[in-house]
Amino acid sequence: MKIAIIGAGILGMSTAYILAKRGFAVSVFEKQAVPPVNASSIAGGMLAPFSEIEALPVRFVRAGLKGIEFWDEFLGDDASGILQKAGSLLIAHPEDRHMLDRFAQHLHAVSDQWEWVDTQRMNALEPSIGNKFGKGLYMPLEANINPEPALVMLVEQLVALGGQILHEDVNPDDLKADPAYDWVIDCRGYIEGQDRDLRGIKGEILLLENHEFTLQRPVRLMHPRYPLYIIPRPDNMFAVGASVIENSDEDDGHVFLRSAMELMSAAYSLHPSFGEAKILDMSSAVRPAYLDSLPRIKIDQDHNYIRCNGLFRHGYLLSPIMGECVAHFLETSAENADFSLFSGLGHA
Repeated sequence: MKIAIIGAGILGMSTAYILAKRGFAVSVFEKQAVPPVNASSIAGGMLAPFSEIEALPVRFVRAGLKGIEFWDEFLGDDASGILQKAGSLLIAHPEDRHMLDRFAQHLHAVSDQWEWVDTQRMNALEPSIGNKFGKGLYMPLEANINPEPALVMLVEQLVALGGQILHEDVNPDDLKADPAYDWVIDCRGYIEGQDRDLRGIKGEILLLENHEFTLQRPVRLMHPRYPLYIIPRPDNMFAVGASVIENSDEDDGHVFLRSAMELMSAAYSLHPSFGEAKILDMSSAVRPAYLDSLPRIKIDQDHNYIRCNGLFRHGYLLSPIMGECVAHFLETSAENADFSLFSGLGHA
């Protein structure tokens, strides 16, 4: 079966790799150079299903753990510098500690695979943070991935499996009418005016270099308006970001001054050495999200057309699961156990 996929972001490439591995003939169409500069490359790469329980229903948490397993198996011996499986840490300033207490109540309902950490335990996990935060929440099963090299590896593996990437800006209707393809899968993310139920959420990220500070795992700083994350990257670099600034009309890659100040302030509040850190990059991208912030798979069997969208800030966590759902459907014309997560019909 011959498949055309539009979009070489994380969802398009994950789906392409999974299909190619199952023997499908896959062509990926992407208008940019690959990997493209979009929400997939301008991302934190958090693989944090427990940290997202205020936004994700319980069944998505279980699916997210399978997403982490996918990356672990896919990267294998090449995981060094790309995948970190050291868990994640949630902390808050003293005036915001009530947010940690509220979050812990959600965790109790989901799993026992987490723990409160006091100052002594926090110092053992992250010695550079020091004593200023008092307590936090540690989730050992979470992970994070370095987005750009992960995308590059997907591209390389797709080509090795016989797939191809075509640098073309294509129209889905043209591909649907092309007899060369049996199915068309649209993974383009947010396009203004295309889907009335889809909105754009501006995610902004700073890349900092700091040789005076270390982290072993992502740290999420609870904030009254939105959570901020600080993620260690190779070579003394740190990604600092947030993904809940709504602005669907601008996708120019620029960062608002207010947002940049808040992100830099968050880094500095974690450790004063960030006051001397170098700013290597400041970027933004629009992330696609439905009103409930849950992703969708929409199938038009009359035209052999599938749209996958709405991953919001869960792209690296859930795209492999969506890809497996699509592959199972194309193989069997039936839905697998996870498909209902992406139906948009509500979830327990």
